[in-house]
Amino acid sequence: MKKSFLLVILIVITGYFTQAQRQCIENVVLSLGKKEIPLAKRLMDNECFPGNESNADVWLARATVYIQFYEYEQERKKRDQKYVIKSPDALIIANESFYKAIELKPDIKATVGLFDPKEGQLITAEPISLMAAAAMDKKDYLEAIKLLNMVIRSYKVAQRGYTLYLGYAYVDLANCYKALGDEENYKKVLSEATKLGLPLPDLYLNLYDIYKQEKDTVKCGEILVLARKAINDSLAIDVKAYELDYFAMIGDTSKLKKAALKMFEEYRNNPTVISIIATHLINNKDYLLAEELLNAGLAIAPNDFDLNQQMAYRYYNEAADWEVVKDAKLNERPRKFTEAEEALNKANKCLEMGLEWIEKAYKIRQEDMHNNIMYLRTLVRLQKPIPDGLQEKVDSYRKN
Repeated sequence: MKKSFLLVILIVITGYFTQAQRQCIENVVLSLGKKEIPLAKRLMDNECFPGNESNADVWLARATVYIQFYEYEQERKKRDQKYVIKSPDALIIANESFYKAIELKPDIKATVGLFDPKEGQLITAEPISLMAAAAMDKKDYLEAIKLLNMVIRSYKVAQRGYTLYLGYAYVDLANCYKALGDEENYKKVLSEATKLGLPLPDLYLNLYDIYKQEKDTVKCGEILVLARKAINDSLAIDVKAYELDYFAMIGDTSKLKKAALKMFEEYRNNPTVISIIATHLINNKDYLLAEELLNAGLAIAPNDFDLNQQMAYRYYNEAADWEVVKDAKLNERPRKFTEAEEALNKANKCLEMGLEWIEKAYKIRQEDMHNNIMYLRTLVRLQKPIPDGLQEKVDSYRKN
């Protein structure tokens, strides 16, 4: 009998508090409808929310109030620049409240006057992403990470229509972890983002760089396959360039040449792409093919700095190869002085031919560090006069 009596009391009390919660929410909605936003916020903060933290409907009402209060304060600020924002975290509170409402009651439905919780998260996601960008600009990466995780969580509720925005948030989040030196989370976020199949080359290529550093050629290949599927062929210049790198990395010179020539045919009027292709061919020691493509590029853009510099690198790198041959001959027993001298002469000849292109590149752009270092080393090696200012430029790089 006693237990039954207590149960009745409990039911009555629960019913009373439920009715009180409903009445409080109705008062809040009524205030919002009358545009009495500060009043609605006071009711929520002082009467509705305290003690009702386990009620999903209260969280939903709280979220709606804070969105409205954010907009109210923004309008006040526009009208009066002296107005001091009283709730700078209003959007954060709103977003977290929408999420909490769903967490407590997954099938919650918004009543008249309240935002739908999924819609509310999407509404707050964009301005929060701008707040994250501002935090990144200030190098406050921990704050940016907190905000971006909220943005990602929000866009996931309606992923189909907001996948691209979700991808951008992942890119920013990954960059935050990279800036903090957190390689593990950097890799984790990029891996998660590539599953979206978005046409954002950086997602795939940054992850490729990680796997390349780890010497995981299998994963590198898999990432490029994903990139090719996601990115339209006309937008895949960087991906195609990475494919050249991949073929070089696995030592497949046949596929490298084939891909390089195919890419050249597609972009034969694009000096930047020709320079990229030539770089990979030079690194692969395919100097003659690189020279052929560079000459084609120089025919249409004779004053392009990158093309001239790449032609210089073509000869500079071949000269380095002959230096290796020279040293090998001198290290043999017995030493092969004649063959070593022949290799040295070939190295010097390459440097002489490359000097023309280094000088031309220097005339186009005199502040390029790499070209200036190569220029000075070549002149010293060939015992030629050094132009005024070149030594000072190179010395300044060492100081920095």
